[in-house]
Amino acid sequence: MKIIRLSGYVGFEITSAHVADALASANGEDIEVHLNTQGGQVYEGVAIYDLFANYSGGKTLIMGGLVASIGSYIATAFDKVIAQDISIYMIHNVSTCVCGDYLELRKEADALEKLNGHVGDRLARFSKKSNEDILGLMAAESWYYGKEIIDGGFATEYRETGKGNLGTNDVDVAKLKYHNGMKQVAAFLGEPPKKPKEKKIMTLQEIIDAMNPFIANGEFKFEQAVALFKAEDRLITEEQTEKLNALGEYDAADLIARAEAADKLIQDTAMDEAFGKEGLLRDFANTSIKAGLTIDEIKTNPVALALAAKNAAGEDDQGIVEHKDEEAPAKGPKRYKY
Repeated sequence: MKIIRLSGYVGFEITSAHVADALASANGEDIEVHLNTQGGQVYEGVAIYDLFANYSGGKTLIMGGLVASIGSYIATAFDKVIAQDISIYMIHNVSTCVCGDYLELRKEADALEKLNGHVGDRLARFSKKSNEDILGLMAAESWYYGKEIIDGGFATEYRETGKGNLGTNDVDVAKLKYHNGMKQVAAFLGEPPKKPKEKKIMTLQEIIDAMNPFIANGEFKFEQAVALFKAEDRLITEEQTEKLNALGEYDAADLIARAEAADKLIQDTAMDEAFGKEGLLRDFANTSIKAGLTIDEIKTNPVALALAAKNAAGEDDQGIVEHKDEEAPAKGPKRYKY
């Protein structure tokens, strides 16, 4: 029997390319898959499900410490699903992050509802529950611990390892780790921008370039700047007035230096928000910035994505029970999709 171990975020550490390579190596032999995942990218999870569902050999899945979100969908591709006393299982509605006008949002909502129904239908068929019951459980975000998984119809067998704790604390901890991890991934990949409170008129460098003739002649006045930029109806706050008047105290070189310092502060703040203030991900981001990459380019770099997924997943050991006398297959190449 071929042993395949899958652990991590679906779409980053668990990919359809990795699974395809593992199944090709199995070459029709019966497989035993150890799955431990908080979920991840829905469409990548569907692709992984299809690979397992169409595999010709016998298929057994053993749940590790956590099988959640799209991981629950992947599990339904197997002939035999074994829940353990250490296993935690979760189903919920499909979700996404989107921005746009009302037409785009409505289109995305319709697509999301259909995808949610597709996932629910598969879970209903496997658990032999009604679609209505499953959709209700998904909407409520339902968590199951140990024997509750097989009692709920989401496993075909149950295994005692002697390491499980039949209490609510483990489920509560898993919930906290799951939601915190998903927030970190969402923050790294980027959330829809919030509507700005005040419309931006121009950059500081644009202001400096336009004011240079006034500064050179020592004649800069706030009213002249407003007239020059045709901004009488926009640059109207007292704070903006004070800032522009204060610029007259500096020469062009000083203003450029101040602008560069402001840009550096903005970049550092953006780096903190995207990659954290310290750690391997931040070190990689710092090196990439020095090499000339933008923050958006770093976010899509495979190395950065893998490091972000590691941060989101937290500790690697989430209770997978492994057989020490069996060797894990070499990982295949990773493919990243969005």
